[in-house]
Amino acid sequence: MGRAERKAEAREEIIRREQNRHRQREVNRILHKPAAERSPRESELLGDNGDLVQDMERRKLDRERRRGRELEVLDEIDLLREKVLQLAAAVRAADHLIIYTGAGISTAAAIPDYRGPSGVWTLLNKGKAVSAGDLSEAHPTFTHMCIARLHSAGLVKHVVSQNCDGLHLRSGLSRESISEVHGNMYIEVCTSCSPQREYIRLFDVTENTALHRHNTGRFCHKCRAELRDSIVHFGERGKLAQPLNWAGAVQAAEKADVILCLGSSLKVLKKYSCLWGINRARARRPKLYIVNLQWTPKDSVATLKINGKCDDVMQMLMEELNLDVPPYDRSQDPIFRLAVPLRGEEENTHCRKSVKESAMQSTIQDEDQKICQQPLTGGWFGKGCIKGRKTRR
Repeated sequence: MGRAERKAEAREEIIRREQNRHRQREVNRILHKPAAERSPRESELLGDNGDLVQDMERRKLDRERRRGRELEVLDEIDLLREKVLQLAAAVRAADHLIIYTGAGISTAAAIPDYRGPSGVWTLLNKGKAVSAGDLSEAHPTFTHMCIARLHSAGLVKHVVSQNCDGLHLRSGLSRESISEVHGNMYIEVCTSCSPQREYIRLFDVTENTALHRHNTGRFCHKCRAELRDSIVHFGERGKLAQPLNWAGAVQAAEKADVILCLGSSLKVLKKYSCLWGINRARARRPKLYIVNLQWTPKDSVATLKINGKCDDVMQMLMEELNLDVPPYDRSQDPIFRLAVPLRGEEENTHCRKSVKESAMQSTIQDEDQKICQQPLTGGWFGKGCIKGRKTRR
């Protein structure tokens, strides 16, 4: 084929594409008009392009379905209470209840979820900026404390979490009762030691790590091998024994007769068939209860879907079960007991604020607030607060 022929063919292809685009725009314009307002010529054009019309209508339905699934739905209070009563009955009757948690249980700690209206992926898809909060200032939410209380009461056997914020550990759950399948931001690991050696820190160890780049810049105190974080990014397969604890998750799922999913879209967890009893006969599979504001791919097979906020649902559930929920006490946070302190040469290996610093700052702020509310009497002098704190002369 000569050069002139190739150019002529290319021009024809450009003309065909432009004609197709014009035809699509015209059909789309007509479809947006009410049927009664369409002219005979427009109706004839739609009839001549039946395949294109069907394709456009199918795409429209798909868009509406996706938008509908992104909407947050909240059950009316009476319906919510009725559903929680059903959930409470299931919790009481369960022989082996396990809980799967997602980002939705941490939003009350000012940690954003992923797929909610203000979620990380939602904002990024809209081209909006995502603010990076300081997770060291977060602490276990009411839902975290409820889960820990259910476990201590023997009603929950195991917790599988997709969250990396470490809040389940800090709520008081024992290490063996948690599977943090996407890692823990406070834990770095030596994979050269056998068994693998864990270092729990008081700060976010992921400051210098990323996808396929997990070394933290610190070294094992025993073998001097470089430590790595425990985070499992999208596109990676987690192989660490801890804190992922996949063995514990699979073992718990094999025994489960009830699964409670809290604050998870389940779009990732659904891919792990080992968590859902798929290998069992349908009648013997665990009953599934889901608490989430948005649609999940497991809604159609759930015994019950509760459209509610996790803290609200858990408060009703604990009241129905007549279980008290101890508030989070930072002084009893297990992370302070479990943490491995940095050695002298490691002090400058990170710039992240530590939980301890955050705790001290929080305590000072609380004291300042109390002090500033006191009258200027007794041993206090001066005219007021300087930077929120009263001063002596």
